[in-house]
Amino acid sequence: MVGWEWPPNHSGGLGVHCFELCKELTKMGHSVTFLSPFPGPHTRVEGVTFRCPADAPDDPFPGAYEIRGSPGGWQEGDIERFNAWLARFPIGEHHLIHAHDWFGTVGATELARRSGRPLVMTVHSTEYDRSLGHPWKEILERERTGVASADRVIAVSEHLKRQLVERYGASPDKVRVIYNAVRPSERLAALTGSEMIVLYLGRLAAMKGVDTFLRAAARVAPRTPAPLFVVAGEGPEAPRLLLLAARLGLADQVLFLGKISEEERVTLLAAASVFVLPSVVEPFGIAAAEAMAAGIPAIVSKTSGIAEITDSVFTVDFWDVDEFASRISELLEYPTLRRAMGDAGRRSMLLEGWEARALQTAGVYFELVTGGRR
Repeated sequence: MVGWEWPPNHSGGLGVHCFELCKELTKMGHSVTFLSPFPGPHTRVEGVTFRCPADAPDDPFPGAYEIRGSPGGWQEGDIERFNAWLARFPIGEHHLIHAHDWFGTVGATELARRSGRPLVMTVHSTEYDRSLGHPWKEILERERTGVASADRVIAVSEHLKRQLVERYGASPDKVRVIYNAVRPSERLAALTGSEMIVLYLGRLAAMKGVDTFLRAAARVAPRTPAPLFVVAGEGPEAPRLLLLAARLGLADQVLFLGKISEEERVTLLAAASVFVLPSVVEPFGIAAAEAMAAGIPAIVSKTSGIAEITDSVFTVDFWDVDEFASRISELLEYPTLRRAMGDAGRRSMLLEGWEARALQTAGVYFELVTGGRR
């Protein structure tokens, strides 16, 4: 498996997906070698072996989508060196190669060609989405290489599959949709204090629409009692969003937490009253799924992949600030609605967990290894 992020160093859903998928695959008896540019630390999973280039950078750990202009991040040529290392990797007895997103597509393609092994590619998002229609050519070409070369492509939503077919020329027959999932967990008891908390948790990137979250907050803020709006995460949009919050007069009601730990993530989910994901484009939305699994009512944009698998969520046009504000106010004002949506969302998210997703992924593997025989 070719990836990038892995807990405890991950900035979004990509690392969570790889971690949870590998946990279930190894329970089923599969042996996984995870190839990453970084030496760790890696949260251990029995049955997973980690390998990285000998000269891999390790301080600091750049996020998967923070390469360009990231302080202390990768230097020019590092991606090429990582892919050159992948292409030469001794594949041994492994039956196939599974690459995630664009980082290792060139090297994985060459390794598949050299070894004769099948290649699977999971696409978590595209450069078109991340750049809001202004793709960076180098990443776009690497995505196209992976989609064209892979024997099977896994998309995390139907929205993403349509884009792979229409914009990348992928054959619909070789694209499989396998959604993300969440790990069942009990929500902690509510933290002390009566303050209502409206939470955004995720990367601070243009595609995430956090400016809509802040503009909606400005409309809700005058209500009594006043809620606290929490923005948890880091990313290139952070300076602009801080200035926007100040201009909107939200200095006393918006808390920017920056990067948070897993323990802090759990605490936030225990304390939140409402979760908001106003993404312009969101291929899936693991953070929203985690919030719903914790019993928090969620408001997401209509372009979120998670809206394809549940109706226990409010969906709003990503640009409709007034509607986001209205939905937030409703959930804050009516505790019965808040509890009912939270309970329904939790049930819908726990119907199918990572075990089911791993079984679906293993089904894709067996299609290739057995030549289509079940």
